Amino acid sequence: MIRRLFWVGVGVTITVVVVRRGKKLVAQYAPGAVADRAGRTAQDVGRRAEMFVGAFRSEFTVARARREAELTAALLAEGQPDPDDVRARGLSTSDLRGRRHTAPRHAAARDIEAEIAADEAELGYSF
Repeated sequence: MIRRLFWVGVGVTITVVVVRRGKKLVAQYAPGAVADRAGRTAQDVGRRAEMFVGAFRSEFTVARARREAELTAALLAEGQPDPDDVRARGLSTSDLRGRRHTAPRHAAARDIEAEIAADEAELGYSF
């Protein structure tokens, strides 16, 4: 009799455990739970993507500025002013050579061929 009672108790215990776990499993895969889990996953992916794009943008900006400075330094001749300084002062290339145009820059009477020839003669090369 004790043996039968023992196995009935084991059966009841296993049944209770299986039913509880089964209910949890059904609740986990029910349409409402699936939608909630998908929403949380989408929000997590969105946050990760936002962090990645922000980090990429800041690293790219720093690397671009560093490379631009390297290229500018490599292209400038010795004693030549930095282009940003020239732009900030509003100077033209002729101001740097000590000459000034008598006509405004937008004047149609400007002799472009003569300016190119003067630049080539001064620089010693042309493209």
